[in-house]
Amino acid sequence: MKRIILFLVVPFMAACSKDMKTDTPLLEVTVQKAELKAGDTARFNISTNANILSFYSGEVLSDYAFHKERKVILDSVMLSFSTSLNYGTQKDQFTVFASNDFNGQYTVEGLNAATWQNITSWFKLAPGNSNTAIAAGVKKINSLAVPGKPLYIGYRFIVKPQTANGGSKLWTMTGFNVSGYSDLGVQTLADHKSAGWQIIAQGPHDPGRGAVIQAAQLAFFGNNLDYKEEYMEDWVISKPINLEEVDLGPDWGAGIKTLADPPLKEYAYVFSEPGTYTVTFVGLNVNSDSESRVVRQLSIKVTP
Repeated sequence: MKRIILFLVVPFMAACSKDMKTDTPLLEVTVQKAELKAGDTARFNISTNANILSFYSGEVLSDYAFHKERKVILDSVMLSFSTSLNYGTQKDQFTVFASNDFNGQYTVEGLNAATWQNITSWFKLAPGNSNTAIAAGVKKINSLAVPGKPLYIGYRFIVKPQTANGGSKLWTMTGFNVSGYSDLGVQTLADHKSAGWQIIAQGPHDPGRGAVIQAAQLAFFGNNLDYKEEYMEDWVISKPINLEEVDLGPDWGAGIKTLADPPLKEYAYVFSEPGTYTVTFVGLNVNSDSESRVVRQLSIKVTP
């Protein structure tokens, strides 16, 4: 009999668990003073049965209006990097390009189908053999932007037959950085680790030669064994870079109560800058199957 009862009860419980719903939490919030001075403490009275509470101050990066995403228009975009070179005498091996019609196909066909603008003259490349990286300068690249299209940065390394044109040099490129400037400050759009470098190699290569993506730099090696008299051309191209805006992701609220915490009846926050802020409290009731939320907002005026 016990086995029969257990068999009947367990499926019943499992079926119920699939339909477990959370009740919409109750949440009431008032503020003791809706107008205060910068540096004063805003005190909020809270009445709720929510399991979890989050607080958005309404300040930049803590604004519930941007809880899904925040995209920032860029005022300017700057490109910088450094180069060094060693050995060899061959000239005009290293060139910097930009394209906004590259199709993202990192193949010879994709490369040749794109229009590439030579921007090498914008920068100061290392002038001679040196182990020291030479800063190429910080240059504004907004003029390269085309509305609705990203920009790709490409570094080309060519080696001509070395008997007639001189031995190949070893080039390195370090410190790659593309920075976007906006009202929110500076955001890194791409650096060496996040640039998504991909190599397009053309011509025969001795083992380990050509373009190499290393941990902190791009290195470019000419052939030194069987193919010194063969033409080599390698490109290293970045990921697409948006020069118009940057997606900072969602604004996040501060967690002020977790499931394990006792009920919260009061919360205090200090506004340091004048302004009018839409303060938002978000209450959640959650279980393994569902979530219910409620949002309460208040306007706070902060004077100097």
